[in-house]
Amino acid sequence: MKTLADFKRAMSLGTTVILKERDGKEVNEKRVVGKVQSNSLAFFKSETNKSLSWLEWPKAPLLEFDGKVAKIYEPGKRELTAEEQKIIDGEPRDDEQDRIDMLSDGSTMFYRRKHYYKDSGYNYLFGTEKEKGKRMTWDYKKRMIVDDSVKGKLILVYEFPEAQK
Repeated sequence: MKTLADFKRAMSLGTTVILKERDGKEVNEKRVVGKVQSNSLAFFKSETNKSLSWLEWPKAPLLEFDGKVAKIYEPGKRELTAEEQKIIDGEPRDDEQDRIDMLSDGSTMFYRRKHYYKDSGYNYLFGTEKEKGKRMTWDYKKRMIVDDSVKGKLILVYEFPEAQK
């Protein structure tokens, strides 16, 4: 397996690739790299259509690249670790203040919980922000972590025809 740096070098200006698959559907479209930036690259949509189609560089754990084929995944979901569950179990609870907040436009408990997660170093568990490539979400009444270091669904497959020679 090659690295993200190898993938970035392979996607230099003028490189021709074939978009084989997008979201599980076969595409087989020829693309030419038209612009390269530090955070992304752009392909010409076709030889006649010079408008650009942008692709952000993937995170290294979400990329598989062997020099001939590049597979890009979306971030995957994982179960909470024991440490994360311990932080959630220690969340501030005050039934009386929750009742007062519901009857008024108060948000005392919201901010109390928000500060708790920030101070614990697990701000992403509050569920409003992404931090360190992680964010909390709900999946069928169950808390899950969307994590950039876990491969999810395959979203893009690029083939390098020059590498076949």
